[in-house]
Amino acid sequence: MKDNKTIKYYNINAKRFYEDTVEIDLKDFYPKFLKHIPNNGKILDLGCGSGRDSLYFIKKGYLVTSIDGSKEMVKLSSQLTSQKTHLLNIENIDFENEYDGIWAYASLLHIDESITKEVISKLGKALKKDGVLYASYKYGKGSYKNGLRFFNNYNERDFKKLIGEINGLDFLTYWITKDLRPDRQDEKWLSVLMKRN
Repeated sequence: MKDNKTIKYYNINAKRFYEDTVEIDLKDFYPKFLKHIPNNGKILDLGCGSGRDSLYFIKKGYLVTSIDGSKEMVKLSSQLTSQKTHLLNIENIDFENEYDGIWAYASLLHIDESITKEVISKLGKALKKDGVLYASYKYGKGSYKNGLRFFNNYNERDFKKLIGEINGLDFLTYWITKDLRPDRQDEKWLSVLMKRN
């Protein structure tokens, strides 16, 4: 994370964030990711928040490891999924050839741009060969702070350039959507899929 303030935000606002996001319907997103994952494959839910996506993958029969940097979100996610969510900051992950897929919905955007390439490179190494990484960012350029939280934004051109500089990962596809929360329809998001080569 940029600093501990982003994590502090989620610890302070865990209940409200959970209530605001746990019912968000990503039915149009999941198939684009899951078509690359074998049945009963291993998925890392990176910065899992409420545990909403972990629960969906678990119900579909996947083996899911859920991690989050906020101890309060870890508690809520563990309750929702009925399995342990691990307390771990994204930049501290250290897996190799472990996962068929990594799902990073609205989590990597909190990583400072100065270490984004390093973190994504680590995620590439955590994937098995031909494994896929999904990530989403607020659509735009540059970084900003919103209260305690830090955000690092991308558009498709800048993100493709970034991935082109990382060994071991190929850029697969992207799509742009409106925010799925009713009060945020003016915000756009960039979703990207990458594959370990």
